[in-house]
Amino acid sequence: MNIKVGISISLSGNYSVQGIESFEGLKLWVKHINNRRGIFVEDSNKPHLVELMHYDDQSTVELCRANTEKLILKDKVDILLGPYSSSLALAACEVAQEHDMTLWNHGGSTDEIEERNFSCVINAITPASHYSYGIIDCVRKADPQAKRVAIFSASNSGFSSRIANAAKAYSEQKGFDVREFKFISGSAEFKIYLAKLVGYNADLILSVARAEDDIAIAKWLSSNNINTKARAFVAASIKLFKDELGNNAQGALSSSQWERGVQIKPDIGPTPREFYTSFLKEYGKAPDYVAAQGYNIGLVLEKCIECAKTLEDKALRQTAKSLEFDTFYGKFKTDSKGNQIGHKMVVVQWQNSQKVIVHPQAIAQAQIVYPLI
Repeated sequence: MNIKVGISISLSGNYSVQGIESFEGLKLWVKHINNRRGIFVEDSNKPHLVELMHYDDQSTVELCRANTEKLILKDKVDILLGPYSSSLALAACEVAQEHDMTLWNHGGSTDEIEERNFSCVINAITPASHYSYGIIDCVRKADPQAKRVAIFSASNSGFSSRIANAAKAYSEQKGFDVREFKFISGSAEFKIYLAKLVGYNADLILSVARAEDDIAIAKWLSSNNINTKARAFVAASIKLFKDELGNNAQGALSSSQWERGVQIKPDIGPTPREFYTSFLKEYGKAPDYVAAQGYNIGLVLEKCIECAKTLEDKALRQTAKSLEFDTFYGKFKTDSKGNQIGHKMVVVQWQNSQKVIVHPQAIAQAQIVYPLI
């Protein structure tokens, strides 16, 4: 009997770039597991191969809901994984809650998942509200006299709004004046703020919208020669940002859930370097953090099955809440509700066409380039 692992994933639509890479990471874990003859399950006293079942949700909430329900009711999967994107992950959580089945969330970082108090979700990633903290700390450390932060966010995105709200509060706590610029995701509304942005003279411009919005804003800032001492974008942590911006990506900061330069000795699975090398060999490209998230959730499942000694859904859920261990992705530890509290993000910056870790200092590969002007 195989272990049936099911996922609704965006292989087309707005989230397909990250969805495909997340799925590639997951598929690589399945390949590695099955090459080792599967996962040993003690209560059946034998190893089980992993069978990966998936449906393309086309980056839509409606299809994600339908796919998740199909995986639970028709396919009767043993393990249910969440999709990429906060809005889709939230929809999958709602379906999983209705059927009291654990959803292993590796691709949705919105704090709303925690705020809704789902009883069936295990979160493996740092929540959105923490995305800006390291960036703000970096700027404050580099420039104790910095005064102003401009925050661009999409008002119709829960993910974006939660990062923005936390960034505003944390910036003010660190002594910054904050001005917010809100727009509708997918539109060019942010362009109406040109005069106000120039007049504000921000020390840090921080864009915390969806990937396509961040890229559009970055291009707009460059084309209008808007100077600032620091600029940061959520999307700057992925290769697509550099591909789209080219040399204009230089100096851009971002927070990242994972980078290959992280120094860690994992308790299970490959080292960061080994994961990077195997992914590069398999797909002919370097992995972004979303690929790491896909592979990492497999390692989390592997560890939980090993410790729970069973595939029983609720037993795995409770086991996950009791464990603390390290993978190449970082620390895994949740609170009693399944919310991730162990994993820490890093801050990266594009320098000389390379993405390097600049925070925290203990694992930094380079010093932050500041000011940019």
